[in-house]
Amino acid sequence: MHSLLKKVKYPWIQTIKDYLKGFFIYSLVEGVYKERRCLDDQFMLGMFGKVIGFPGLFNYYYLRLFPYYVKRLGPWKRRVLRERDFFDHIRD
Repeated sequence: MHSLLKKVKYPWIQTIKDYLKGFFIYSLVEGVYKERRCLDDQFMLGMFGKVIGFPGLFNYYYLRLFPYYVKRLGPWKRRVLRERDFFDHIRD
């Protein structure tokens, strides 16, 4: 009960904690997320490369992993096939 009152009475402390965590840790976490996205794109290319015209091998493991990754196929396909502009590359 005491912790509940503390959260209601001082929400600005949590706001300051969140701000400082974002200020000091964001650059570290951003690099990790970017690396994860790159590895995920490579894995999806290996699995669903045929969908976007990239040749690949068809094997048993593809069939085993297919049900888990089929719901991620739509967003990945839109992201990979998105038309890119010059200014998109400047940001990276």
